[in-house]
Amino acid sequence: MGGSKQVIVVGAGIGGLGAALALGRAGHRVTVLERDPLPATPDAEAAFAAERRGAPQVHQTHGFLARIKVLLRDRFPDVYEQLLAAGGLTMPTTANLGEPQPGDEDLSVLIIRRTTLEWVLRQAVLAEPGVEIRTGVGVTGLVANDRTVSGVHLDDATALTADLVVDAGGRRSALPAWFRDAGVELDETVRESGLMYLTRWYRYPGGALSLDDPKLGGDLGFVKYLGVPGDGETLSVTLAVRPDDAELRRTLSDDERFNHACRVLPGPDRFFRDGPLEALTDVKPMGGLLNRIRRFVDSGGTPLMLGIHAVGDSHTCTNPLYGRGCSLAMVQAVLLADAFEAHPDNAAARAQSYEAACQREVEPWFHVSVEMDKAGADPAGFAAGGGAEPDGAKAMAAVFVAAATDPIIGRAMVRFWNLLATPTEFMSDPALMARIAEVMANPDDYPPPPREGPTREELLAVLASEEAVNA
Repeated sequence: MGGSKQVIVVGAGIGGLGAALALGRAGHRVTVLERDPLPATPDAEAAFAAERRGAPQVHQTHGFLARIKVLLRDRFPDVYEQLLAAGGLTMPTTANLGEPQPGDEDLSVLIIRRTTLEWVLRQAVLAEPGVEIRTGVGVTGLVANDRTVSGVHLDDATALTADLVVDAGGRRSALPAWFRDAGVELDETVRESGLMYLTRWYRYPGGALSLDDPKLGGDLGFVKYLGVPGDGETLSVTLAVRPDDAELRRTLSDDERFNHACRVLPGPDRFFRDGPLEALTDVKPMGGLLNRIRRFVDSGGTPLMLGIHAVGDSHTCTNPLYGRGCSLAMVQAVLLADAFEAHPDNAAARAQSYEAACQREVEPWFHVSVEMDKAGADPAGFAAGGGAEPDGAKAMAAVFVAAATDPIIGRAMVRFWNLLATPTEFMSDPALMARIAEVMANPDDYPPPPREGPTREELLAVLASEEAVNA
């Protein structure tokens, strides 16, 4: 048995393209169905300009962690080289952590626009002889019988059959409704992030950005902010505020006041010091940010449905503030291909293998994101707001301060934040735990830096000025 199978992938985002690439290169015949028109684009700039009504998040700030860089480099080296050829860069994260050490080559992030990454992946997928992408095609449900999926219903009232269906429909996937129509209820856990985003893209005059710091952000409590360079001499800045802060949300939605806020906030301000940047977009809002995980096997490990799997945000969402989504989607794409290779003709065993791998490789980051949302994104805020006794909070804050320069703690933190070490692996490193214990025993040696930046009232006052309106 085994051999080539017919696969339908719903959605042409990072997870869908990754699944199509991995399964296509394993010899399977893959049809990707994407509801957006997605006209062919000749280059990365045209891909950035194209509208994606079904995926507005492509024009939000994206950080591509070391995990996705390492995965692409090792699993799809030709695609990795194409990303670099398209203008992508890698940014080391160990510059302040002493002498270089073995393994540091993994500890760099990928600097590139989400639209460029998708464009390169799409070209790679289209180059596979057994893979096709059909755009402007919507999926309305599953062809299912007796809890076994054999295809999908399309919005033109036709159906496509397949040996396997992969849902990569993103955060807004209709998968729970499709399961319900087949008589199966999906169990899911949802935790709201309590944030909404406002993002604007710019081109930096004079060429390449300084990459000594790939992220320029902070957390003032009432606003979190982040600037990230991209390919093509671009930069995006995202300001994250509470959805119920209507005044701040309304003020920052204005293009000129958004620009002025970037000049006031420490971090993004450095890019505005030499004069105005060329704005490439208006301010783009994005709400509905959440952490969510869905269970596709019951408590005994039995799959709820056969012949269908979910990857990316359709399976597990994490607050995009932490930049984990695209990396985890690519991880799931290769986990699924590996499960298919191990169990080509046993749908139940494949589902069990895939979900077990997701539980090991993906689920921990859902729980970490929920806990980080509770505590706040800023490490100092994490320590201060974690519910510990004052001395414990002070000691924990010292660990984050030490991580900026300590070779042992710093590298471990970089691996953790970049998904290269699970929480269990992080906590089970004896050398790391010993060094953390030393720091926590002497917290006064690692005083936290003072928070810089305006209060909410000061920022609103500055943005209400005539200078901000006419910026």
